[in-house]
Amino acid sequence: MAKDDSPRLFYEDKVTSFRDLAKRLRSLDQDAGVRLTGGSGKDRFFVFVTRFGRKYTMMTYAMGTGGAPQERLRTFEFGSPGAVEEALKKLVRGRLQAWVY
Repeated sequence: MAKDDSPRLFYEDKVTSFRDLAKRLRSLDQDAGVRLTGGSGKDRFFVFVTRFGRKYTMMTYAMGTGGAPQERLRTFEFGSPGAVEEALKKLVRGRLQAWVY
């Protein structure tokens, strides 16, 4: 387990600033994605962002005991990386902890 209690895969790059995340979203390959943690009140959840063509999909999943993703909570679609970044800023509390895979 990583220091922040999130499982980390060996081929992930950690991103800790929205500026870097925005840059990575613009160049996201169709076989890549972004994983990060978010929260609202006491609830924590995972957020996954993928891209297919010009469409970005953001899915939120409940975080279970031990940090494993549970049921899908919501799915959103966006037409630009800027729109994804703005939505992520509303979901992330505290310092950004994201991984691009």
